[in-house]
Amino acid sequence: MSLTASAQCNGQTEVCDKRYDEVAYLTTHNAFNTGSESFSFPNQNNGIAQQLQDGVRAFMLDIYDFWGNTVVYHGSWTLGYQDIQDDLGEIETFLLSHPNEVVTLILECYVDANTIEDELDEAGLTSFLFTKNAGQQWPTIQEMIDLNQRLVVFSDENDASSQQGWYHYMWDQMTETHYSVNSPQDFTDEYNRGDSLNDLFIFNHFVTNATLGIGSESDAITVNAHNFLLNRISEHYDSHHKFPNFITLDFYDQGDGLAVVNELNAGYLSTDILTTESWLVYPNPAANTLFVEGIVSERNFRVEIYNPNGKKVLESFTPMIDCSLLKQGLYLVAITNGHRSRRFKVIVE
Repeated sequence: MSLTASAQCNGQTEVCDKRYDEVAYLTTHNAFNTGSESFSFPNQNNGIAQQLQDGVRAFMLDIYDFWGNTVVYHGSWTLGYQDIQDDLGEIETFLLSHPNEVVTLILECYVDANTIEDELDEAGLTSFLFTKNAGQQWPTIQEMIDLNQRLVVFSDENDASSQQGWYHYMWDQMTETHYSVNSPQDFTDEYNRGDSLNDLFIFNHFVTNATLGIGSESDAITVNAHNFLLNRISEHYDSHHKFPNFITLDFYDQGDGLAVVNELNAGYLSTDILTTESWLVYPNPAANTLFVEGIVSERNFRVEIYNPNGKKVLESFTPMIDCSLLKQGLYLVAITNGHRSRRFKVIVE
């Protein structure tokens, strides 16, 4: 661990030495759309300042231009709107007073990247911005804290200039589960937008009233409960072997979202990562046979190969894998050895 390591990182010492993409974050869907701010049909009870105090570390925001002002609202401004500076100011205050915390913004944008840059600058957040360069591995949480680059921004609009590397196009980095779920029985483990081989995973976990199109607090009480949420995460992980980063909830204050996030970060899914130096997967690209080289335990060694849709297409219990029947394309190779795992991207030609 870094010599400047904090007593905790995002509330847990367990995540300090984990990379940003190996950590789970309690995430609020339509974070701004709150009952405390008098929005009609809210998705959350508490405002962003309280959400931060309660352990939320990633926020989904819908951003619009409203008569020359940059505001947040959901669906229609007639249901309530608020200047974006109110929310960004609360985040700036939090980052200044909590130097060991990393915060993420996931933006649904109806304004351009230049407008977002201006708003972040006005809020005093520019110095906190993290930039991930193409081909760069995500840093550890501790490294981000040491550099004081503790604000990560993603947008669904791919309109950043070459000088706006901090403005990450989310579907180059993320995948997600479906968000149009109308009852607790409708959740599936299928992916929606974004390539399932991307580093980051938005685990959408909220119920929307089918008739009114609004968040359902009564359903949140059910689906945010510890066992319901953790069981769904575990089932998806068992099927797809992909760690969920952004556990996205409505009415996060109902149920046990933070407890589940803490369990994930403490290793509930056994996602301790084997170092790249100790493993080699070759050749890449592969044609007929793929080899895994490293220390192989006689117990619990398993190789699983997933296609870009997240479907498992091959499983092997030996380090020599016949991939001759796979179609050409990009695959995710998940290696499990004992209680640790490692993921690689491999091209089959």
